[in-house]
Amino acid sequence: MQGHGETERNQWNRRAAQQRVAPRHGPDPDGRPTGTGVYAPSSQLAGRAGGITGLWSALLPSVCLICAKVQRDVVCAGCADTLLRIVPRCPRCAMPGTIPGVKAGRCDACADDDPIDATLTLGNYITPADRLVLRLKFAARLPAAAWIARQMATRMQAAGIAPDVLAPIPLAPQRLAGRGFNQAWEIARPLGRQLGIAVSATLLTRRRDTVSQRVLDQSARQANLRDAFVLDPPCRLDGLHIGLVDDVMTTGATLREAARVLKAHGAARVTALPALRTP
Repeated sequence: MQGHGETERNQWNRRAAQQRVAPRHGPDPDGRPTGTGVYAPSSQLAGRAGGITGLWSALLPSVCLICAKVQRDVVCAGCADTLLRIVPRCPRCAMPGTIPGVKAGRCDACADDDPIDATLTLGNYITPADRLVLRLKFAARLPAAAWIARQMATRMQAAGIAPDVLAPIPLAPQRLAGRGFNQAWEIARPLGRQLGIAVSATLLTRRRDTVSQRVLDQSARQANLRDAFVLDPPCRLDGLHIGLVDDVMTTGATLREAARVLKAHGAARVTALPALRTP
């Protein structure tokens, strides 16, 4: 049985982590956080755009971000059915396919000391579904993030996954300045709102720019990310379940390094929540 003192300590840790939701530099006029881990200073307009998604959807037709069909939602019904089709996956790394040897909640490819306890994703990062994320990241189609959040909330509720705090994977400062927004935060913010879960934009900080992971092999990715994430200021996460939100999981190196840092600060469980997973 958990002692009274330990219970109080875990409650304090939960409140401390949830308080990290607060922005570092104050809210914009709409009350949205605008700290360095959220939006670049010149892109507050991009943050406001997500707030009127529902109005646009009601008044104007939309082009499906995957197949370009004109209809009423960000993703058409046909593309949504294909993307969201449930397939067998390893519960720990979400690698798709019929995986022999799944035991103790993991496939044979998962390391015993993997800091990620579970992974939940919507679908595979393959053509043409990858257009959804690519247009979010590189064309600032922010309604895509809200659509992803709605689908992820439904899937998390069905799976009984309820973290204490959601934390987006932070962008490197230079990349954030160039893009103007963090796509992981754009997904995490409405996801937390729909689930009633606290979301911390700045729980994790990326303290240095790193080479794009897309050009590296797995071993180089791990070396590239070593010590890239910190909790600044440091805080204890004892007993907390943290949900790590990102747009894509490829090898998992980014999410694992972030999870390693969270576990080092006492997190009891880390669930990775990438929108799409590279098969």
